[in-house]
Amino acid sequence: MDIRLSGFLYSRSINENDIRASVTAQREKDVVSLWGKIADWVLGTKVEAAKVALFRLAHADTLAQQLSSFSELKQYVAPARQDSLTWQISDSDSPVFRIGDFDIPCHAATENTMANLPPFDLDDRCRLLCSMHYDGQNVVSEYHHFAAETLSLPESERNADAVLAAQERFVSLTPSLLRSLKLIGLDQNDVQGDFGRDISQTVERMVSQMTGDEDTAVRAARNAENLSIFASNIMREVNAPDTSISRSDAAQTHGREPVPAGNSLAALRLRAEYSRESMPRSDATLDLLTHLFKAGNVLADIQLRAKNSREGMSLSDATLEMIADLFKAGELREANFVYTVFADRYPGNARRVASVVPAKVLHHYWAGHLDYDYLGGKRVTTWQTQNPKWADDGVEALLAGTLDTWAERALAEIHRTAV
Repeated sequence: MDIRLSGFLYSRSINENDIRASVTAQREKDVVSLWGKIADWVLGTKVEAAKVALFRLAHADTLAQQLSSFSELKQYVAPARQDSLTWQISDSDSPVFRIGDFDIPCHAATENTMANLPPFDLDDRCRLLCSMHYDGQNVVSEYHHFAAETLSLPESERNADAVLAAQERFVSLTPSLLRSLKLIGLDQNDVQGDFGRDISQTVERMVSQMTGDEDTAVRAARNAENLSIFASNIMREVNAPDTSISRSDAAQTHGREPVPAGNSLAALRLRAEYSRESMPRSDATLDLLTHLFKAGNVLADIQLRAKNSREGMSLSDATLEMIADLFKAGELREANFVYTVFADRYPGNARRVASVVPAKVLHHYWAGHLDYDYLGGKRVTTWQTQNPKWADDGVEALLAGTLDTWAERALAEIHRTAV
């Protein structure tokens, strides 16, 4: 497989042996010397720079260095051969930079990766986005297809809002994709949407040059803008500032406002304040105060998990990890309580966390009660087909504080499902 390099007054190729020689060379000057012997350079070519960029990509010490070198290398590749250099990501396999059939493993993202990234310009971001493949599918060209496959609504009920909601949910449930979008700075869309539009226009230009197909370019541009919007929305929720729960000032000398219903921590606190005055020694008071104490411990545990994680875990991810641990232990009610506490403390992050919980139930609770290597897996798949809104039902139960009832009832149905 050859890679064509383009420049002013020239068009040349680098063959697979050249690629392997550059990857295995030990020093940059070795690459320059080697390629200097096997190619006739024409004034104004970028081949020398391409050789060094490829060397730096293969021998980089960090993911930030790899992304910078990969983006630089793609600048020197002819538009029609851009698909020869791809950034392959997946939630099941390790990410790689693929050059033809040759894979260069990506370094792991660390808490320092973002700080060490170069200042990518608009073309850099879009060049990397256009190279991105998730589970083998081109993200900008095919995202609307593989994200919409998760939509459980029948065709007759699908509209633009439902499809966009499903696409955003797919991003929020796909850590590797969201992380990659964040790495290239696609999460910077503003209220006016200028950033997203700039991304869209640049991607449309690049894809048009690569494919010569205007329909494909327009579709890719729309996907690119949507991905920027989705990533920005999700990261705003994840990074939302802490919102302290203020004490109610509704208490008056002659009475109080009605005690709020529901399972929120604010409701528990107000009930506890009321009980402390009217029934200071009642069992109900002790129970409520115990809940408040537990809520404080939950928040402390979440914050400690996030602080001590090597991967720079967000509070949302720390909460999901805690919930998953409780599912593994069969503590469904406790997991629901953890979510309630988190949602009350960080309401801006709650929607993303809630959308992931049903999948956590599947992998960390149901899987432990099924023969997952054989009939259990078939039963789950059949049951999901028969209940296309099962994840939505799970979120609804979580918000209502009845996750345990929903999960146990669904598990019983799965056990009874014929395969």
